[in-house]
Amino acid sequence: MQAPHESVSHKDTDRPYLSVVVTARNDDHGGNLLRRMQIFVDAWINQAKRHHLPSELILVEWNPPPDRERLVTALRWPSDTAPCKVRVIEVPPELHARYYHSTALALYQMIAKNVGIRRARGEFILATNIDIVFSDELMMFLAERRLEKGHMYRIDRTDVMSDVPVNGPLDEQLAYCQQHVIRLCAREGIYPVTKDGFRQNEVQDITAPGSGFHFGSGWFPVERWESQEPFRWIADEAEILLANAQQRGGVIVLEVEPGPGLGSAIAVLQVLDSSGSLVAEWTVKGRTTLELMLPQGTQSFRLRAPGGGLPVVHDPRILNFRFFRCDWAESHIHAAVERSAFAVFEEARPMLMRMLAARRASRGIVSLLVKGPGLLWRTVDLMKKRGDDIFQAGMEYRLGPGWHELERAGAERFRWVSEQGQLAVRITEQIRSLALVVEPGPGLGFQPFTLLIRDSSGQLIARAPVSGVTYLDVALPMPRGTLATLVFEPEGGTTRTSSDERVLSFRVYACGGGVRKARATGTIEPRVARFWMAATIASRAPEVNWESTLEKSRTQIEEMGRPAFLHLSACGDFTLMAREHWDELRGYAELDLFSMHLDSLLCFAAHHAGVRERVLAEPMRIYHIEHGIGSGWTPEGKGQLYERLAQKRIQSVSYEELVWSIAQMRRLGATVIFNLENWGLAGTALSETSPSTVLYASRV
Repeated sequence: MQAPHESVSHKDTDRPYLSVVVTARNDDHGGNLLRRMQIFVDAWINQAKRHHLPSELILVEWNPPPDRERLVTALRWPSDTAPCKVRVIEVPPELHARYYHSTALALYQMIAKNVGIRRARGEFILATNIDIVFSDELMMFLAERRLEKGHMYRIDRTDVMSDVPVNGPLDEQLAYCQQHVIRLCAREGIYPVTKDGFRQNEVQDITAPGSGFHFGSGWFPVERWESQEPFRWIADEAEILLANAQQRGGVIVLEVEPGPGLGSAIAVLQVLDSSGSLVAEWTVKGRTTLELMLPQGTQSFRLRAPGGGLPVVHDPRILNFRFFRCDWAESHIHAAVERSAFAVFEEARPMLMRMLAARRASRGIVSLLVKGPGLLWRTVDLMKKRGDDIFQAGMEYRLGPGWHELERAGAERFRWVSEQGQLAVRITEQIRSLALVVEPGPGLGFQPFTLLIRDSSGQLIARAPVSGVTYLDVALPMPRGTLATLVFEPEGGTTRTSSDERVLSFRVYACGGGVRKARATGTIEPRVARFWMAATIASRAPEVNWESTLEKSRTQIEEMGRPAFLHLSACGDFTLMAREHWDELRGYAELDLFSMHLDSLLCFAAHHAGVRERVLAEPMRIYHIEHGIGSGWTPEGKGQLYERLAQKRIQSVSYEELVWSIAQMRRLGATVIFNLENWGLAGTALSETSPSTVLYASRV
């Protein structure tokens, strides 16, 4: 039976919409505690006034030091706090002394919060801390009464420098917080933040320093195993952001292998553009090198693992893909090979004769006599410009799907194209049109066909008839500097097959800059790409065989299904639920320990009780005012914190114990209730006061 809430006797008309519960004692914990707390209470009360949010601020003063002023008088309060009511509830030293670690641990944070939660009157209750400032966007959301029962609200924590102007107006305090960000506590981990607001890359990361790539939501921090090679995991989706993006487009290289989150399923990795549209896809087998061409002006995109989501027993995260590299690819530009026109003519004589014969057969002897010499000269000139491949030396290009390897037949050099071939080429002053020498293949029965050339948006650029060996020159209506994606396909598709297992629609002998003039393109707006050119470059065996590695825990993994990975970073600073959910869970686990990981246990207990997590997104923020290193968990101060706890012999829930508890809840699909019905010191009479009472007493 759940314990009834202690405020049920109050009329609904007296009930605030939101109760905000914090705890503290006047002991200067973390340095300048009163200063940080003054900023917190001033900001909350002023924002409640600004946004007309009916709320109550419950301050649980736990074990107040006998030689220090009480917080209700040590802090400065406005004469009228409405529409926020301030309640200060005191837990005296004699109650604190009942606990085992009472001498070494001056404040039992989670039990203190339970005291406030148990006595809260709001429809919704937010458990937070005394050094938090809420953004205006977040306060507007709360004031609009858009909270829903059945949800646990979480948010990233943005850490800011400590010099928030304590006596400044609200807007000045908020502006300081926006401009002095130190780090971000996100779902995936804790990250320093750059001056531009990106999560800061590590010195040794999966991208080169200065590349402009930054890893947003969905990317876990850099890890290293025995090989010491840096890598990053992604969960279901992971955002890549580009600072100073190449406005004309570029090619990136990704090195990736499947992780345990994919199980035995075919590992599919997808690319979503900034609108959420699917624009590229690969099948990843083993450790695979991939290339992706970014369209002009790309600022961000996301990677998605549609078949992922399986857990592991030893880690609460979902680990779908492991990335070893994300960087700009080197340009494919071949050096020129010095050859005379005569040498090229001699080398290509059979192909050139087939071209002239096809011209005569399709257009007659007159066309051959009139156009033949010029056509022959342009073809020889194009082939003379080739580098080591079929492409013009010095031309920046990229091959996508549909192209086969370079082949030779006698002195002839060519590449086959299957049903659809993708080619990216940089538009320059020399490459304003594209010249090609093309010949039908066995996939088309060696018969004449019409070659369709489209851009990445599907827009038709040209329809070119091909009969035998044919020289084509196609204008490219894209702005100079653009890395344009072109798609070549025979109209009507491939109609015949050959004895070769491959699909060989047509082959290309040469590709480079043409002489045809394109229309002026300086002001043409790029169309939205329907697809981004993506290719698989190489693949080898993965470093870890997850099937065999996880064989012993296969049954447990199957029992967990596809669980949620909750936002646990800084959850003690913002956990918001309807009042009845707090009652059903009986608050935080009241263990006689340091508070480490007790807030995370609550989040997973809530989730498995059916309260679904909802993470509030930017521009909603909570700002956390930086405190002394070692007074709380930070990347820089965690060593000092653990050392202090060890010296005082204060126990806490370890990370391994937290992970074990999460795994059990996932396996059983059930929550864990840690407390008895008397949680939150129910039935214990505690003194309560308010600033208005103190102000009135001082006046009389």
